[in-house]
Amino acid sequence: MTAGDYGQVIATSAVVALAVGAIALVLLRLTRRAPLFVHVVVIVAAAVAAVGGGIAVTASAMYISDDDTRVALAVTATSGVVSLIMAAVLAMGLARDARGLGRDARMLGAGEQVTPRQRSTAELHAVQNELVDSSERLLAARDASERAEQARRDLVERIAHDLLAPLASIRAIAETLEDGMSAEPERHARQLGSHVTRLTALIGDLFALSRIDAGSLTITPERVSLSDLASDVVADYAPLAAHHEVTLRVVDGPGVTADVDPREFSRALTNVLINAIEHSPAGASVTVGVDTVGGDEERARVTVRDHGPGVDADDLPKLGVAGWRATSARSTPRVGIAGGAGLGLAITHAIVTAHGGEVVATNAEPGLAVSLLLPVRA
Repeated sequence: MTAGDYGQVIATSAVVALAVGAIALVLLRLTRRAPLFVHVVVIVAAAVAAVGGGIAVTASAMYISDDDTRVALAVTATSGVVSLIMAAVLAMGLARDARGLGRDARMLGAGEQVTPRQRSTAELHAVQNELVDSSERLLAARDASERAEQARRDLVERIAHDLLAPLASIRAIAETLEDGMSAEPERHARQLGSHVTRLTALIGDLFALSRIDAGSLTITPERVSLSDLASDVVADYAPLAAHHEVTLRVVDGPGVTADVDPREFSRALTNVLINAIEHSPAGASVTVGVDTVGGDEERARVTVRDHGPGVDADDLPKLGVAGWRATSARSTPRVGIAGGAGLGLAITHAIVTAHGGEVVATNAEPGLAVSLLLPVRA
């Protein structure tokens, strides 16, 4: 055959293949909701039909002999039948994997654990891995949500008790004073003041915690001497500590400064200091130390150490959890201004974190040391 004949054969075969492909495309569109098995069979049948059609058209144009045509068509038909059988087997495996992915997707939607499985193709296996990863993330998120909800219920329960207890006492004292039955009105008046102070502190903590949860806690840092700030806080609460027979003292490193919001950081330090006074026995001392710690980046450190019972090592990470207390007892705080709901250290953690620092608590044998670590420069 000449070069022109070869060109004619190629052009004819291409036209036949395009025609068969168009028919296959129409069939796939019409059967787009059919099982995967049907689509694979249509695609393989179209490929075989394109080859057989090209041979038949070429033979009709007398480019090959009748014997050669029959041999080629026989080979094509045999290969086509085998290919269709193999395609059907492959399609059944793909369909089985597709149904398995569907079941796993339904399990994912129902919140059940999706287990890893080997799929027949890389694409289907990648989808399976995504379903497994999504299942693990959803289960972890659900567990975290359940823990958060349980913590919220516990916190509400604690706060409700801490609100109702002083309110009940206030009501009883008020009724005693109103009826003129009090033999010591001045003492009852002091008790009223103590309960009101406690309620005010608790409501203030709740308001601060709500701002933190809402993301509206704003920090306005300025260069502050941490030694001066710690001395001011200690001076403010020294009379309270003395009333409970606890001595406060400051051990400061000169020239320790950091960029902090004085008002918010004072509140954070106050919460830790009150907690230390609360848990220190009579005759003990609470030390507030100010220094710097080295490392890759120098940090300022304010440490409050008491001589109380300390905290179990397993419970140290819980110190910053809102509502957590080292004991479940519903006793009234010894220090009158302490809210008692376990919010103070959670607020401290949030304030220090907002400054780019961290809170580290360690047992000091005896007592507890709580360190507020801050970057020297924000």
